[in-house]
Amino acid sequence: MFVNTITFLISLIFIYSLGNLYLLRITYINRENVEIVIGLLNQFISQNYYSPEAISKEFNTILVQPQHDYCIKSDTYKYFHQDIVMNDTYTFREYQGVVKNALQKYFFDVLPNLNLYRKNKDKPHQFKLPLKLTLPFTYYDQLVQNFKVGQQSLCLFQNYNHLPQRASLSHKNRLMTNQMNYLRILYQNHADADCIKNATYLPKTYRLFNEQECQKFFNYINSEEYEEKIRTEGPQFIVKMGKEVHRGRGIKMLFPQEREELNKKFDKGELCGSVKTFKVAQQYIGNPLLYKGHKIEFRVYWILASTNPIIAYAYDKTLIRRCIFPFDKFSLQKGAHVCNTAIVKSTLKKMQNEDDDDDDNDNDSDENNDDDDNNDEMNSQEDSLFIDWKLDHLQEILLREGRIKNKNWLQQELLPQVDRMIIHAIRSTQHTFAKDSKLGEFFAADFLLSDELDLYIMEINYNPQTLNTTESRREQHFKMVQDMVEISNAYLRSRFIRFQKIIRRLVQELEQKKQKQKDLITNQIGQEIHRAYFDRLESGISISSNNLFRLLMDENLDGTRIYKDLLQERCLF
Repeated sequence: MFVNTITFLISLIFIYSLGNLYLLRITYINRENVEIVIGLLNQFISQNYYSPEAISKEFNTILVQPQHDYCIKSDTYKYFHQDIVMNDTYTFREYQGVVKNALQKYFFDVLPNLNLYRKNKDKPHQFKLPLKLTLPFTYYDQLVQNFKVGQQSLCLFQNYNHLPQRASLSHKNRLMTNQMNYLRILYQNHADADCIKNATYLPKTYRLFNEQECQKFFNYINSEEYEEKIRTEGPQFIVKMGKEVHRGRGIKMLFPQEREELNKKFDKGELCGSVKTFKVAQQYIGNPLLYKGHKIEFRVYWILASTNPIIAYAYDKTLIRRCIFPFDKFSLQKGAHVCNTAIVKSTLKKMQNEDDDDDDNDNDSDENNDDDDNNDEMNSQEDSLFIDWKLDHLQEILLREGRIKNKNWLQQELLPQVDRMIIHAIRSTQHTFAKDSKLGEFFAADFLLSDELDLYIMEINYNPQTLNTTESRREQHFKMVQDMVEISNAYLRSRFIRFQKIIRRLVQELEQKKQKQKDLITNQIGQEIHRAYFDRLESGISISSNNLFRLLMDENLDGTRIYKDLLQERCLF
């Protein structure tokens, strides 16, 4: 009896082992076919969507070095371990700051030691992209520009936070040119005055790299009419560098000295067309809405979640910035007119250094006194310049002052204007975008309200800084990063669900030898791949109700619903 029991147990173990070996063999064969299918899908998508020419130049070492067949291995791994996509978030950030801190707090950082500003640069490391990576949230766009899409990066089951053509929106010269072309098309399509007004999102601007506009500008600023204007109203223009210059650099108020320098450089317009420049001269809004005697601007963060189709969201909370000096339209202090964060911080630092110099020269000062009081005063000043209230508080102020009567002014008037302007900015530039579901971008639009409550976009920045100006601001930015990742995950997971079905069917056809590998992607399957790659949220995938991003634009919808009915049918072309 005992011997029979032992024999029976051994038989069970043997049968179980054979079963496992069979399953392993089946899984291996299945995995091999999955790799084939995923390789073909990545190849199909890279041939039909964004795929720059391969760049073979070597990298500066600490940047990631993917394998040539990375996408096949990564997508196959995720196919067999779907929780990586459907439940988790694997990401990384190569740049220290609030975004990296937020990603590490809430998600899985697959390259936590990757840091562009590593101290020991003499001993570079080779970082390889982990197979689990789903949402690279990089500061720079090396994965787009420097590796083979669909082979070494930007795989089928990854979403990326950069758009190669973002300069169409963020470079002032391009944004202005795109708006002008956009308005020209509206004119040609006989759009009415309201359509033109609503589509004009920038103040009047002269492009100094355009010969005709440049000459008009210099004729005007050297006219008696202009002299009278600046005598009675103060500066009329702000000059900006149009290309890849941010954080307040390249911005100049056209004060008398600056006008003289510009006249000298362009010989009062005689050299227009021959001077190589990206500068633009933008009408200065000389009657801004003031808060406690200071000019204020507000920043609206927004994202392109996809360019296939265009899907965009705007963030409900805003960054409100107060200029460091009280507003005076005749003031020659840049800090009274420009509220840029970098300018505010550099001015505060300069003021602190001047105070320190005064203390050093004061013979009666206490040598044992430390800098705590000065630092506290500086931090207090800084906190007062970054206003931590939402636009609903601005509504309360305007109601209290009797400037507006509508208690729903924010929701019914201001925010629809904000959204409409961003939509027009997208529409005027989207013809330049690479069409690809994996690509997106994080933007910030800087707005100004005039004293008459007219609204203007001053500029749009990509990959905007998220600074620790205040503790509440840090918490707000942490929440914003979470919400951005949730939106990106929602579309990635939806795409994953659609392609799982396609992969299963194609693998089955391979196993049943219904199709040869080279004939697997038929015209019919090709059309199905295009439909599956077209971004949309699948049933059961949604954006949570506490996500603070609101939908701006979704080309999955019909007619004016694409634009939340903020654009009228007669204004579309």
